[in-house]
Amino acid sequence: MSLTARLAEERRARLAAERLLELKQAELFAANRKLDKHARALSHEIHETRAQMTEVRTENRLVKSQLGQAHEKIELVEGQLWKALQTMRDGFAMFSAERMMELANPAYLAPFEGLDTIGPGASYRHVLEMMVEEGIVDLQGEHSRAWRDRMLARWDQDPIPSETIRLWSGQFIKIQERHMPDGGIVSLGVDITELMRMWSAIEELPDGFVIYDPEDRLLMCNDPYRRIYDKSAPAIQPGASFEDILRYGLDHGQYAEAVGREEEWIEERLSAHRDAVQELEQQLADGRWLRIYERPLSDGGRVGLRIDISDIKQTQHELQEAMQRAEAANRAKSSFLANMSHEIRTPMNGVVGMADLLRESELSEEQKLYVDTIRSSGEALLVIINDILDYSKIEAEKLELKPEPFDLERAVHEVMLLLQPAAREKGLDLLVDYDLFLPTHFVGDPGRMRQILTNLVGNAVKFTVEGHVLVRVTGSTGDDGIAAVHVTVEDTGVGIPEDKRDHVFGEFNQAEDDRNRQFEGTGLGLAITRRLVGLMGGEVWLDSEPGRGSCFGFRVALRAEDPVQPEAVALPEGLKRVLLVDDHALNRAILTQQLERLGLAVDHCKTGNEALDRMAAPPDLVIAEQELPDMTGGDLARALTRLRAGQPVILLSAEPQPPGGRETLRHVHMVLPKPAPRRNLFAALETVTMPEAGAAPVQGPPPPSDIAPQPPPDAAPADAPPGRTLDVLLAEDNRTNQLVFRKMAARLATPLSLRIAANGFEVVQAYRKRRPDLIFMDISMPRMDGKEATREIRALEPEGARVPIIAVTAHAMESDREAILAAGLDDYLSKPLRKAELARLVEKWGALADQASAARTNTGLSGVESASDQA
Repeated sequence: MSLTARLAEERRARLAAERLLELKQAELFAANRKLDKHARALSHEIHETRAQMTEVRTENRLVKSQLGQAHEKIELVEGQLWKALQTMRDGFAMFSAERMMELANPAYLAPFEGLDTIGPGASYRHVLEMMVEEGIVDLQGEHSRAWRDRMLARWDQDPIPSETIRLWSGQFIKIQERHMPDGGIVSLGVDITELMRMWSAIEELPDGFVIYDPEDRLLMCNDPYRRIYDKSAPAIQPGASFEDILRYGLDHGQYAEAVGREEEWIEERLSAHRDAVQELEQQLADGRWLRIYERPLSDGGRVGLRIDISDIKQTQHELQEAMQRAEAANRAKSSFLANMSHEIRTPMNGVVGMADLLRESELSEEQKLYVDTIRSSGEALLVIINDILDYSKIEAEKLELKPEPFDLERAVHEVMLLLQPAAREKGLDLLVDYDLFLPTHFVGDPGRMRQILTNLVGNAVKFTVEGHVLVRVTGSTGDDGIAAVHVTVEDTGVGIPEDKRDHVFGEFNQAEDDRNRQFEGTGLGLAITRRLVGLMGGEVWLDSEPGRGSCFGFRVALRAEDPVQPEAVALPEGLKRVLLVDDHALNRAILTQQLERLGLAVDHCKTGNEALDRMAAPPDLVIAEQELPDMTGGDLARALTRLRAGQPVILLSAEPQPPGGRETLRHVHMVLPKPAPRRNLFAALETVTMPEAGAAPVQGPPPPSDIAPQPPPDAAPADAPPGRTLDVLLAEDNRTNQLVFRKMAARLATPLSLRIAANGFEVVQAYRKRRPDLIFMDISMPRMDGKEATREIRALEPEGARVPIIAVTAHAMESDREAILAAGLDDYLSKPLRKAELARLVEKWGALADQASAARTNTGLSGVESASDQA
């Protein structure tokens, strides 16, 4: 073999060896990489395993720690639970399935007083035997073996029934026991001594006590409850429903009130029971009465109380009878007062009426004094009678207000006009200050309003010796039309001490002292006033200072009938300046306010001489007070007309006719009452005739033909024009009253032809004989009274020929008036007769009689013929 071949073979072998070496190296590298990867993975797994082992160790330590803490907590809870069991007032014990005591707290073991054999490990039977042998339990007459066997047998029941035992110490223990899942028994003994004492107290109650659960089942009731419903007692058992108990009682005649309406009664009673807030009264079949109280409980149940009110019902019955007797006595009192009023007013009609007639005759001054004394005494007696009647009616709550439209300002002035004579006799000034911005027309009871004002103003006049009495009316009107009206009556009288101010509003009371003991009266006026204002929903007050006067006031709410509007006054052209002559500052202020509101300039002076001194620049009008310090108003008017011809003068006089009579009237434009109503004053201003410029002084009075004084507004004519004679029939049984009526009728402006009947039969017969134009009918007459006679006449009247019949009676109660008018009469005239009132009614109804007569004449049928036909 050649060298070359060898070399080539060696090269090939070397190359093959190198390739094999490379291959082995590559395999070695691959094995190294795989081994390295496996080593890294194994290292990672080792690291993870170590981490997991560390975590496991940590968790193990945590679990051990938590187990330790839990064990400590369990031991703590067990300790706290055991401490709680030890501190419990109630006994607690646990028994195993073999009825052996496993644990018991001190309260459970306390009744055994340290017996060594009673404790954990003692059997339940042994516990019961020790309670009997040691006298711990009060068996209350039950045999010891029977009691022990009954207590043992309880544990065989499921659920175990509760049992209440009484210990030798008087304690009551309620034992409640339950089975445990492992067969053991847990026992709880609750001290219910206080509850038993409470229940014992409930048992001692004389009233019935009952409790129902939310399903209306009876839980418990005391013995009085069962005794009350004795017929239902067999059904009154714990667990019985309320409806079942009711129906059992109905079936056995328990409820007298349910007879004949049983189902309806059941529904009513169940509804009231479910409502559980009502108080009912129930009558049992034996006549007893119960008051039923029922109230809801927080759990939905109901607790009830049954109280025997038979004695109360008897008392109520007796009180009702007493009330009926009292009401009968009150009616008898009212009837007595009405009858006494009639009996007193009938002779008083003669006294006062004759005094009025006698006063108009020719008398000496001494005789006039006697007559005035008789008349004033009679009027005073009538005031007392009216006060007593009014107060009696208010006390009996029979007085009712009768609202109607009225003029408050006019009512005030009417009262002042009525009391003017009494004030004039004492030299007092009566003043009225009515708010210019307050409505005058309201809706209310005008009669009672006048009565209130009369009482207050009359009281002020009576207790004022000198000075004035001022009525001030103010107020404000709301958007609803209701006005709060304030009225005060101020005087300069004796005043009232502070400790007597409440006293004067009492019945029959006066503030008596050395200063006012001279004033007489019933002491009812202010009491009546307070009651009347109270009926109107208002209030009364009083301010006073002894020796300086008093201020009585009242406040009422009245509905205004018209809105407040300024007075539209058409003043004569040229009337700009007014001279006011009055020595009373307050009256000057009131008049000034009224005049300046009309745009007039007002000057003042206090005396007539001051007024005369100002005539160098004469005013357009002079308004003068009649009673001036240096002269009368009439003298001033005469002097003014001498200085200036046609000088307008308006005279303010407290007397109806000022001194000087016709001579004074020749020199004045008009005489107005004092205080002057605002409308009258404004109307007088509208009619003032202004003097001609440069008029010369008058040396004497103007000739009579030139005299034309203006009458006051709203004044009636002095004499009615002569007309036909009215045929008037008077029914009156009292001769004195017949005479009074005859004399008054003879002096009326309207001529009358008077016929007199002494009783109702005579009235009817006189009507049958000739139909009169007008009948004045007394109500209380013998044989046939006025009401029955009126009904007879109404039955005889043909259609459209109704004769006016006016009641003339001494019955003064408002109910009497209503009954009289309801009997068919047309109007009402109260005794004693007043000439002015009689004249008003004759004029009113006489005019209607004239119209009716003319109508009958036109139809050709006379009243006499129609009456005869009916007869």
